[in-house]
Amino acid sequence: MYKKILIPVSRTTNMKYIMEFVNHFLQEDGKITFLHVTVSNAIPISPGEWRRALNAISTTHMLKAEGGMEVYYAVKNSASIVKGILDEVKSENYDLILFANSTYRRHLNHLFGNKIDEVICNSPIETAVISYRDDMPLKYERILVPTSGYKHALRAAKMAELLSKKYGSEITVMYVGSQKENPKEVVNPIAMDLKENGMKHRTIFRTGPVVETILAEAEKNYDLIAIGATERQQPYNFITGSTADRLIKKSPCPVLMVKTIGSNQ
Repeated sequence: MYKKILIPVSRTTNMKYIMEFVNHFLQEDGKITFLHVTVSNAIPISPGEWRRALNAISTTHMLKAEGGMEVYYAVKNSASIVKGILDEVKSENYDLILFANSTYRRHLNHLFGNKIDEVICNSPIETAVISYRDDMPLKYERILVPTSGYKHALRAAKMAELLSKKYGSEITVMYVGSQKENPKEVVNPIAMDLKENGMKHRTIFRTGPVVETILAEAEKNYDLIAIGATERQQPYNFITGSTADRLIKKSPCPVLMVKTIGSNQ
C-alpha cells in the first residue's frame, strides 16, 4: 500500500509495536525511515543532544526487517520538531507519516499532543497515528470503523480492509446519527467495497452522543477502532478532533486515526 514510510520517534516510542504494525501496510520492497529530530540552534549539536538522539533510535537496530523491507535511521537538527519532520518529508518522496502513541499518557488533557496535530495539519502527504496499549498485543480479529462518510473515514476503512485480508477480521461499520438521517447513504459505500472484496463485515446505526455511543460498542470485545481525522477546517490543535482524543483516552482497545489527502472517490 505504501512505498516509503516516515516514522518520527522519541524515547517514549515502542519500536516493536511500530514494526509489527507497519509491516501490514508497507509494500514488499518498501522503505521505512526512523527519524529523530533534535531541537537546537547550535551546529553541531551538543553531546547531550546527540546521546538522546542515539538512545531514541538505538532500539530500532534490534528489530528484524521482514521481506524486502529497507530500514533507515536519520537524525535531523531543526528549530522545532514539527519543522524537522516536515523538512524531512520534503526531502524524500514519502507517502505516509506514521506516529505511534502509547496510551500510558491517558492523563494528558490532549492525548495526541500539539506537535503531532500540527504535523497532521500541515503534512502534504497521508498521515496516520496508531495509539496502542503497552499492556496488550495488537490484534485485528474484530475491527470497529465509525464513519462519517467523508474521505478520512473512508481511508481508515481501507486500512481496516487491508488488515482484514491478512487476518480474516470481521469489520463493523458504524454510523452514529439522528433518526432523521439515512445511515445507508453513509455506510453503503464502505459496505459495498467490503462485500466486493469478500471481507466479513456488518453495518450498524446508532443514535446518541457520538463518543459515548462508539465507546459503548467498542466495549463489545473489539481489537481495534479505525477512524478518520475530523473534516472540519479548524486550527491545527483540533485536527485530530476532540472525538479522537476522547475515544483514545477511554477506548478499551487501540485506535488508528488517518488523515488522507485524496478525494472521497
